[in-house]
Amino acid sequence: MVAYIKNNFFLVFMIVLLFVVPSYARLSMMVTKGEIESICNKKYVDSTLCFEVLKPNPTIAKLDFTGLANFLINYTSRNVSDVLKEVKLYEGNTTDLQTIKLCEEMYDLSLFWDDHALKDLAAKDYDGVNSNVGGTLENMVTCNEELSTMKPVPQSLIAKNNVIKNLSGIVLTILECFIRKEGEIESICNKKDVDSTLCFEVLKPNPTIAKLDFTGLANFMINYTSRNVSDVLKEIKLYEGNTTDLQTIKLCEEMYNLSLIWDDHALKALGAKDYDSVNFNVGGTLGNMITCNEELSTMEPVPQSLIAKNTVIKNLSNI
Repeated sequence: MVAYIKNNFFLVFMIVLLFVVPSYARLSMMVTKGEIESICNKKYVDSTLCFEVLKPNPTIAKLDFTGLANFLINYTSRNVSDVLKEVKLYEGNTTDLQTIKLCEEMYDLSLFWDDHALKDLAAKDYDGVNSNVGGTLENMVTCNEELSTMKPVPQSLIAKNNVIKNLSGIVLTILECFIRKEGEIESICNKKDVDSTLCFEVLKPNPTIAKLDFTGLANFMINYTSRNVSDVLKEIKLYEGNTTDLQTIKLCEEMYNLSLIWDDHALKALGAKDYDSVNFNVGGTLGNMITCNEELSTMEPVPQSLIAKNTVIKNLSNI
């Protein structure tokens, strides 16, 4: 029975992924009122319970998404403990002792899983968190199915199990929609040879970023890079009448124009899932910025502003 329940976390995982919209979390920042509203208004989240539990208070105000998940797992575990005490009172007052014992076993197991979920959360083992929290959720569903066959039906226990189930659902929503996404952005920006400062700045949370999957994120970045290229192209044209090294300026202008073409082709290739072409075209823009900067560095005086902006474009392409 335990193995059956445990394996059902995959179902929970799929339900969460199918019915909630991914959002990118604030990186290492406290959860805002708007983000709590976003959590509580997700489809299949008990919004009334969610807003009640996460209503503003000094404790909630200090938490980031991981802290919020930790808080909710502990809160869920306390609810499980309370219901376990209550269900034990039924032992001498029911003819269906088998169902009561089954639910007691599930509460004990849920306490065990919630404890492991906390350890997994601290270790950033998010699959483990999903498995254990999902196990508690499934336990409440199974227990309620059994309780509903009793005469009379213990509505109080069923209602309290639903609260535990819904609390677990909120944790899974935070995990899959916010914590994992937070980790994904951090993973991108902390890669070796990525300009992490620029990366976190460009990918800081906003309504646009919040709606994007990885393909959308790449599309956003290519467009963002292309706008930067266009801006620098306008700026470099101002150098034409103010330099003795017109050849270098013209070379860079040619590279900017070529980069705009390549970025456009990269977007089309991305839409067609031609990832080799995306790599080729975006890599071409990156290479152009390196070459242009090498040429600009030979000018007198060296146009540091252009070099800095080209470096940004190079680093955006690298991201």
